[in-house]
Amino acid sequence: MSASPDTSSDTFRARCWAAARERMRATVIWTVVGLALFLPLCIYAVAERGATWMIVTAIGAFIVGLAFAALLAWQAAGKRASSRMIREWAIANGWAYWGRDMPAEPAPQPHGARFDDFMLASETFPEATGLLRKGVRRYVTDVIAGTVDSVPVRIANHTYETDTYDGKGNRTTTYTNHVVALVPQVPAVTPMRMVRRSALGRALRGADDRMAGIGSMKAIDMERHDFNETFSLRVADDADMVVLFRVFDHVTQERLADGSDIPTIDLMEAEGPWVMLADGGTVRGDQLTRVELMIASIRWARTTLA
Repeated sequence: MSASPDTSSDTFRARCWAAARERMRATVIWTVVGLALFLPLCIYAVAERGATWMIVTAIGAFIVGLAFAALLAWQAAGKRASSRMIREWAIANGWAYWGRDMPAEPAPQPHGARFDDFMLASETFPEATGLLRKGVRRYVTDVIAGTVDSVPVRIANHTYETDTYDGKGNRTTTYTNHVVALVPQVPAVTPMRMVRRSALGRALRGADDRMAGIGSMKAIDMERHDFNETFSLRVADDADMVVLFRVFDHVTQERLADGSDIPTIDLMEAEGPWVMLADGGTVRGDQLTRVELMIASIRWARTTLA
């Protein structure tokens, strides 16, 4: 019997178009209302410049404004469709959902067995590791909470903002997005940070590792060259190297390097009683397999880092 085809992409696109059409109807109405409010100015422009100039200018402004509004509506529609599909995934799999960007609608009432998960989903996300403390502003959306091997975990879209200023004091805000999983676990080695190297990081690995060694964390070269080429592993200056090499034994290094384990995880941080796993970019409604891969990575971390 053949497997059922994956229809998540089609569902996501259909919901995006439906939400965009709904928003565009309102956008067109408000655009027309806005133009009507400028009617006295239009009459003045006709008197000064002529009707032809006014009509051409009005049509051009309307097209540009409508195109910009359509772009914003499509982006908002994508977020709304994603939130709905993540929420439906959570309900179907017995997890709790909390999303800051969800439209107003009746929320399911948690029964006794699910109450703790609903409370966990709506709690403030702790700034438990380096990534979760980054930026001048940070927040999570589309939080799902449940249990993995009887351990309560949370998975969410995480965003942090950084501000830069030019010579004139003008501010530019950069938004960095990840999907993160937060697991309550006291790892064998803490603090610890394992980063998947970018192409530039692999090319400049020596310089990158020397910079990583500045401060309270130092870069460690493990036994396998392919592991060191794929990941940068950083631990505290006083870390127990015997325990570190037990956790990241020869087989674990090999499986991490060839992608057998946690192939979609870009960053893993362990600090105090927490382990955090992260992958770049937010989860969309047509990428729900990323949630399932994150759950598989949580299971890996639970067994490997103990």
